[in-house]
Amino acid sequence: MILFFPYETDAPIYHWPFTTVGLIIVNTVIFFFTLALPEEPRIEFFTTFWLQFGVWYPWQWLTANYEHFDFFHLIGNMFVLWGVGIIVEGKLGWWKYLLVYNLIGIVSCAILQTLLIFGPETGAAGASICIFGLLAIAMIWAPANEMTVFVLFFYRFFTMEVTVYSFVTFCIFLELVFGILDVMFSASEFEEHGIIVFISSATLHLLGASAGLAVGLAMLKWRWVDCENWDVFSVWQGRHRLSREQLAEEALNTEEGKRKLAAARETMHTQFLNFLKTDEPAAALAVHRRGKLQFADWRLTEPEHVQMIQVLRKWQLWDDTVLSMVEYLHLFTERASLVRLALAQLLVEQLNRPMQGIKVLARIDPKQLPAPQQQKLAALRKRAQNAAEENPFEATVDDW
Repeated sequence: MILFFPYETDAPIYHWPFTTVGLIIVNTVIFFFTLALPEEPRIEFFTTFWLQFGVWYPWQWLTANYEHFDFFHLIGNMFVLWGVGIIVEGKLGWWKYLLVYNLIGIVSCAILQTLLIFGPETGAAGASICIFGLLAIAMIWAPANEMTVFVLFFYRFFTMEVTVYSFVTFCIFLELVFGILDVMFSASEFEEHGIIVFISSATLHLLGASAGLAVGLAMLKWRWVDCENWDVFSVWQGRHRLSREQLAEEALNTEEGKRKLAAARETMHTQFLNFLKTDEPAAALAVHRRGKLQFADWRLTEPEHVQMIQVLRKWQLWDDTVLSMVEYLHLFTERASLVRLALAQLLVEQLNRPMQGIKVLARIDPKQLPAPQQQKLAALRKRAQNAAEENPFEATVDDW
C-alpha cells in the first residue's frame, strides 16, 4: 500500500483554515450519514446527489463534490485537502476560499455533465475535482514554498520536504499516466454505437486542475490575491529573492509607481503650504524635512523657502531658522546676501555667537546690498567684533 499526503507548509498563512476544517467535517458527516442509511435509501440518496451522466441535473454540480464512495476515498481526499487548503485559504480568507472551492467543483461538474449528457448512465463523486483545483492554485501562488509530506510505503512510513511545485507536478504526472493507462486498457468497454464515450477519475482530476489553474491565474492577474512575489511568475524571474529595498525601488521605477510617487509628493507639498498659510512653522518644517527624506527630487521654490524662514523667525524658532537659512544658501543665490545678513544678525543678537556671525558677514559683498542694508551690515559687524572680544574662545567650525 502506498499513500502520501502533505500536512504542513512554510508558506505564509494569514488566515486560520476555518473553512478547510469545516469542509473536512461536512464531507465526513455526509459520508457517515449516507453510510448509516439502509441499503436502498442509501443508494437512492447517493445516486440523487452524485454527478450522474446521461442527464442534466444542475444541483449535482455542487452536491457531487461532497459525496464519497468509501472510507479510503474520503480519508485520502481529506488528508490532501488539509495540506493544500491551508495554503490557499491562508492567502484568501475563509469566504473567498469557500467561493473558489465550490466554483471549481461547480464549473468542472457542469462541463462534464453537459459534455456527457448523451453518455453512459454512470457517474462520479468526491472532492477530488476541487482538491486538484486547489493543488493547481497552490502551484501558481506558492511554487517555491515547501510542504512536509507524509509517505506510507507498504509497512514503512517517513516524512519528506518537497516544494509545492514538485508535489503538484508529481500528482498531475501520476494522473496523466493513470489516464493514459485507462484509455489503453479500458476504453473499449465504453464503446457504444461506434463512438467511444470514456471518462475516468484521472480525467476528472485533470479537469479540476485545469479549472483551478484558470482561477489561480485570473486572480493573480487581476491582483485579487497577494503572493508577495512568491507566485510562479515572480519565482521564474527570481524576484522572490529580492530584498524589500530592491522590491521598493523596482516598484518606484514602474509607470504606476512614478504616478503614485508624484501624487504623494504633491499631497505633501500641499500640506506644507497649508501649514505655512495657517502660521504653523514647526509643522511646515516637519513636512519639509520628511519630504527630503522620502523624495529624492523634493525641493521648495525660492519664494516658498523664504516664506518658511520668515515664519520661523516670526515664532522665534531660532535654531530651526538658522538651519533653514543655511539650507537656502546651499540651494539659492537670488537673495543670498540678504539671507546671510539676516543669519549673521540672528547669530549675534539671539544666539550669542558673534565670531560665527563675523565669519558669515565676511562672505557678504556690500555692493550687492541696498544702502540701508549696507549701513546695517557695518553696524552689525562692529557689534559682532565688540561681542567677540568679550568671548574670544567661541568655536566657529561652520562654513556658512
